[in-house]
Amino acid sequence: MKSKLFVIGKPIRHSQSPIIHNFWIEKYSLNANYDKLEIETKEIQNLIRDLRKDKIRGFNVTIPYKRIMIDFVDELEESSLKSKAVNTVYKVKDKIIGANTDGIGFISSLQKDLNFHFDSNTNVMCIGAGGAAYGIVSSLINFNPKIIKIINRTESSGVKLIEHFKKFTGSKKTFEANHMGYKPDYHIDLLINCTSCGMNGKNPLDVDLSSMKKKSMVYDLVYKPTMTPLMKVAREEKLNYTNGFYMLARQAAESFYRWFGVMPKDSHIKEVIRILKKND
Repeated sequence: MKSKLFVIGKPIRHSQSPIIHNFWIEKYSLNANYDKLEIETKEIQNLIRDLRKDKIRGFNVTIPYKRIMIDFVDELEESSLKSKAVNTVYKVKDKIIGANTDGIGFISSLQKDLNFHFDSNTNVMCIGAGGAAYGIVSSLINFNPKIIKIINRTESSGVKLIEHFKKFTGSKKTFEANHMGYKPDYHIDLLINCTSCGMNGKNPLDVDLSSMKKKSMVYDLVYKPTMTPLMKVAREEKLNYTNGFYMLARQAAESFYRWFGVMPKDSHIKEVIRILKKND
């Protein structure tokens, strides 16, 4: 009997996860199937029960359930404790575990796909202070950039994010929070769009990239369209840029490993990225 896995959310039709996971399931000859499942909040408990009874193998979580999933699992990986969100649910013995693979997937994509490496002088700017930003910053803080600047429409939300992460970093990390439209007075090495602005080409970000060095990276977590409005601005400024396909594949590989104990080979991760780009 095939093991069942899902990605849950509402809406869910946009998800690319089945393309990724079913490719690897076939590649490694695993007896499993991964599908989309649109559910209501009240149905989450039934899914957890099915996982306890081994009727399913595990599932991914997307909007709007990443935060509330914390209340349904038995234990949290540090990634979920830091990010206050769960995107992967799996079982170990009799325990239901919640993890967030977004941050580690993001860092992995920078290092393995985009040849970007941190040092003590790296200046980072994150646009947005929602769930995606929490996931990204939870891993960013492990690499000791010089500064992490949070830009958000509501400056107070950026301050709230910073206060959360100071619990994990103490006084070792420099954070700043500012409102949208702020122009940094120093160069930015890595700019990350952690909002949905630019998705489907709508609501493009009004952001000034002129302070970025030519070797800097603009990373848009949005991947539809493939060339986002922010990426077009980065191209005009002759900066390095990417959409969210690399992170999508890398965070999926971390989920896959938790379910099957198999980490997809780098060549198979890159193959999935090519498929995603071709299917866009």
